[in-house]
Amino acid sequence: MVQSLWNNDQASQLQGGLDELIYRSNIIGADRRVCNWGGGNTSSKTVVKDFRGRDVEVMYVKGSGSDLASMKAGNFTGLRMEDIRPLFERDEMPDEEMVAYLANCMIDAKHPRASIEALLHAFLPFKHVDHTHPDAIISLCCADNGQAVAREIFGDRFVWVPYIRPGFKLSKMIAEGVLANPNAELVLMEKHGLVTWGETAEACYAQTIRIISEAERYIEARVDDAKLFGGAKHAALAADVRRSIAAQVMPTVRGAVSDAKKMLLTFDDGDDVLQFVGGMDAPQLSQIGAACPDHLVHTKVVPLFIEWTPDAEDAEGLKAKLKESIAAYKEQYQAYFERNGNQGDIMFEAAPRVILIPGIGMINTGKNWAMARISGALYHRAIAVMRGATALGNFVSLSENESYNVEYWPLELYKLSLAPAEAEFSRKVAFITGGAGGIGSETARRLVSEG
Repeated sequence: MVQSLWNNDQASQLQGGLDELIYRSNIIGADRRVCNWGGGNTSSKTVVKDFRGRDVEVMYVKGSGSDLASMKAGNFTGLRMEDIRPLFERDEMPDEEMVAYLANCMIDAKHPRASIEALLHAFLPFKHVDHTHPDAIISLCCADNGQAVAREIFGDRFVWVPYIRPGFKLSKMIAEGVLANPNAELVLMEKHGLVTWGETAEACYAQTIRIISEAERYIEARVDDAKLFGGAKHAALAADVRRSIAAQVMPTVRGAVSDAKKMLLTFDDGDDVLQFVGGMDAPQLSQIGAACPDHLVHTKVVPLFIEWTPDAEDAEGLKAKLKESIAAYKEQYQAYFERNGNQGDIMFEAAPRVILIPGIGMINTGKNWAMARISGALYHRAIAVMRGATALGNFVSLSENESYNVEYWPLELYKLSLAPAEAEFSRKVAFITGGAGGIGSETARRLVSEG
């Protein structure tokens, strides 16, 4: 269950304004059950002096491509509210025009590009706003009966917004829904996430945690571990056995996923992963779609699930299945791209980012160790969402075309463009003999610094 991380002693040392927003953002991002890596955004409206010394109302909002857990002052964008408020009178605004307009609202040209969802924050008439992707809330928003369940939990205190890709239209829909409901305390974004607010930074954060906790309690009262994911079909192999098999097959996996570009792998046999991959319903559940739009650029629409019987098949058989299944996955991804692609789109590597193996665990792929770990971390969140959604009803996700339009959305791809250029030794693995010694350890550090 999530807990408040607000510390009054630490908060009392803050200077208010942006300082409080940084603190609030960091503690939200510190618990990944509250907010995904790289996902969510926070804001605060305040008054600052402009370059002429005039008082100007400014909204500080998370800059695109940053992560709440590590936010610093330079990761926020300051936008003049007097320039933004007139936009609410519009009926529509294309993404490209919105980005260009917000760039002209910045109080400092050195600030990063504002979050895709900046207008969501600006249009709400509250000083502090949080938009998060909590496991419990997305479980609700990704259940086929989610709106009805939300009514049981929250009564008339919520606004339900049907799924639509972030941007001007969604921002206006949310604001209109809140303004139309005087009892509103939260917004539930179908298949997406949560919006909460408050008149102080502490009140806003407290509201976020309180709402998540209400959903958690409701869900946990309905989870039946014996029936979770359809009940157990495959037991996890003993830790030493499954890790030995993983070590044997991972070179095969790396070769199979690295035909276009070299990929690095990580292995994960956490308890939640093992329970999921061993579930009767896991092969079907895993193929429904992403648990949150923010996952897509890191996990793709679906993982690769390997139909393997851990207590009856061996490592050599698993290697053969992995090679065959990875090849088939690439063909399917190519077909997905061709069905949904827009002119000018360039296809990502077709290889899976997440590979699930009953009895063994999860293998993740990425251009480097950090990106592979992010794919894995996000799939832990997906498992948590499916756990909650199936306790409430049936897990649902975006349609194929909706998924594609997020995965290849220029505003989403912009975030990836902010990553540092790949270094000389990116995508490579080094083996260093005597690595604990002075020369060996320094060599290791140098290689890490070079990718």
